[in-house]
Amino acid sequence: MIRTSHIRIFTVIAGILGVLLIGGCALSSTISRLSTTPTLFQTHTPEASSTATLTATPTETATPTVTPTATATATAAPCTETTGTVENVSVPSETLGVPLLASIYLPACYTPSGNYPVLYLLHGQGMDNSYWISLGVTGIADLAINHGQTPFIMVFPFEERFLEDNSISKFPDAMVNDLIPWVDANYATCTEKVCRAIGGISRGGGWAIKLAMRHIDLFGTLGGHSYGLMFGDSNWVQKQLETHTIDDFPRIYLDRGDQDSLAPDIDYYFKVLMANGIRPEFHIYPGGHTRSYWRTHVQEYMDFYMDSWPEPIPQP
Repeated sequence: MIRTSHIRIFTVIAGILGVLLIGGCALSSTISRLSTTPTLFQTHTPEASSTATLTATPTETATPTVTPTATATATAAPCTETTGTVENVSVPSETLGVPLLASIYLPACYTPSGNYPVLYLLHGQGMDNSYWISLGVTGIADLAINHGQTPFIMVFPFEERFLEDNSISKFPDAMVNDLIPWVDANYATCTEKVCRAIGGISRGGGWAIKLAMRHIDLFGTLGGHSYGLMFGDSNWVQKQLETHTIDDFPRIYLDRGDQDSLAPDIDYYFKVLMANGIRPEFHIYPGGHTRSYWRTHVQEYMDFYMDSWPEPIPQP
């Protein structure tokens, strides 16, 4: 009985010890866990509401601006020339069978890209292509151009056979067929009628009238200074009026000295023009058929020619 009681007591004690042993292990495990530092994990929670739509806003990318590199442009230095130049040329002439010689004045700062009016000045009997130059026309042109006159070219043809009878001379045909086309082809000329003028002294004045009356569409200005009127040329005034009007005639300047031996013919031509409604500028000055007379009035001649181009001629 006592043995059985002992066994029960032993069993109870053993059970209590077992419980204490298990609880100690659990307590030890709990203490161990409390002594260990925990690892923290961050959790991201979006703040947007359930109805929000996330829109990707494009990032503006700056477009590089191309800055042109300044390129140095060569600028031609302004022309400082104040005087023109004179060239002597030899123009092929099928009309004459020999070259036609001429002197050509080019204005200061002449450029091949220009558009220059042209003044043809013809010498008289016993003279040559230097005669007008000797009267001072190049200096007059230089001064006028320096003060704003439209720059222009002057051509001084040489009539080598100046003693030849004018009724058989081929000089006027050589002017029209050979010289004028050659000048226009080799220089920067304005080829319109208004840009072309012709004048002459004595025999040269007679040639100028012949050319202008026969080729009325070629010259815009005509000058006859102490001119020697050639046979039949006055008839061309009425002849041209058959197909042209008075307005088609060139501007005309005529003059003579009061002692000029050619006065009767000079005055007759003037009267023919007037009778047909053409009003030339006509002057009778003191003097004769002499160099001193022409030298005295050369400025007036040049002023008349230069008035043909009061404004700059447009560039081509």
